[in-house]
Amino acid sequence: MTTTESRGLAVVTGASVGIGAATAHALHTAGYTVLAASRRLSTEAPAATGITHHHLDVTDADSVADLARTVAEHPLSLTLLVNNAGIPTPAATIADSDVADWHATYDTNVVGSLRTTQALLPQLIDNHGHIVFLGSTVGRVAYERGAAYAASKHALTAMVGTLRLELNGEPVRITEVAPGMMRGDERGGEFMRARFDHDQAAIEAVYHGVENPLVPADIAEIIVWCATRPPHVDIDLLEVRPLAQAAQHKVHRTA
Repeated sequence: MTTTESRGLAVVTGASVGIGAATAHALHTAGYTVLAASRRLSTEAPAATGITHHHLDVTDADSVADLARTVAEHPLSLTLLVNNAGIPTPAATIADSDVADWHATYDTNVVGSLRTTQALLPQLIDNHGHIVFLGSTVGRVAYERGAAYAASKHALTAMVGTLRLELNGEPVRITEVAPGMMRGDERGGEFMRARFDHDQAAIEAVYHGVENPLVPADIAEIIVWCATRPPHVDIDLLEVRPLAQAAQHKVHRTA
């Protein structure tokens, strides 16, 4: 493929920062025309011909419908949807957690992906497309003071598996990418700041002694790799951890 050719239109949700912004940029570099959809204008994905920013709130049905109309009117065919939009939950025990946080997390992380998938699925089927969901290693295990977020990722994993069964026989690939320990930026990233209420000491304690946690560019590169496999190759699930993390509760620390 030459640099003047396009792999089609890719929609990336939650594309303002972190994995979403890195993925939008990486897909553009790989030859996609990218619609970077998010509630806020990206501060990380550089302005470039081939990356268009679109306002999207995945918890708002009208906003998702507007996205679907924009995609349908685009001159290029939709070939890739990256369901990345998601929010963390403030660290809290089940006994002390706020039910409103559970509702907000589920509505964004699970129902938000459902909304965008439902809205864009007809076009993806017509175009022999690919849907990538951003899961997490906590979608398969539990951890303390993180039940709401872990529960949302468990639910997302169940939804992805169900969708794969229901679309068997259709020309649509379904992939879940599940990252482990990640540092979004030098201060930990938006996820960690929200989880620990901007307590930088608590954030640094998570990474203390851990050499090279994952960064957004790592996951963006993996998403591009999954999306650019031959059409008959479907990567069902990729769990990705830094070398220092053997399992959710097993992390090597040098100090």
